[in-house]
Amino acid sequence: MSAHPGPISVQEVLHKARLFFSGFFLSLFLIFGLIVLSPLFLIQDRPFPKSDALVLEAKETIPQDILKNAADGFKKGYAGILIVLYSPATTNSNLGVTQDLTAEIQNSLVALGVEESKILIYKLEPYPIGARNFSKSLLKICLDRQLKNILILSKRFESSLNQKLYESVLGPAGLKIHVVPLSDKIGLRNWFLSEEGFEIVFLNIARMFYQILPGK
Repeated sequence: MSAHPGPISVQEVLHKARLFFSGFFLSLFLIFGLIVLSPLFLIQDRPFPKSDALVLEAKETIPQDILKNAADGFKKGYAGILIVLYSPATTNSNLGVTQDLTAEIQNSLVALGVEESKILIYKLEPYPIGARNFSKSLLKICLDRQLKNILILSKRFESSLNQKLYESVLGPAGLKIHVVPLSDKIGLRNWFLSEEGFEIVFLNIARMFYQILPGK
């Protein structure tokens, strides 16, 4: 007959409980750390040289603060021309924007101190198709105008993704791409304090994982 195991001592129970909770809280700590640090993987922030062109994306519309960032960068001599890739809104736009904003964008940049002759606005296909083809449209523009070094202004938490996207399209043609993250009210120190911050960060994390899937 096999001997029955004796009762488990209180000390053994406490030891196993400590091991369980140690592992549990360590896992929680690691998950929390990854969540807090995850935005670092979304931001492309490194020194950039003076370039041939400063590029700005306009999806349906473009906020005034982004236009000001672009104008300030141009006036500091970061590039010789300012290119706006503009994908206009359609009548179905959720933003309620239906008119062509080409003239408005140009007038705003001129009012901010950019020489009119240095502004090139390319009106592409309506949003979202035009926006999906920004990189291909920019490649054609660069080849036509013989531009070699390009600065691209990007939303902060989209900058790393945009660097990879534009490099994958323009890099094989020998073009040098530098994505510059724009300052924003939502940053590394406060993104987790608002619903909008969580949405921006986790949406772009999902996009990042999607881009690294096999076949992408």
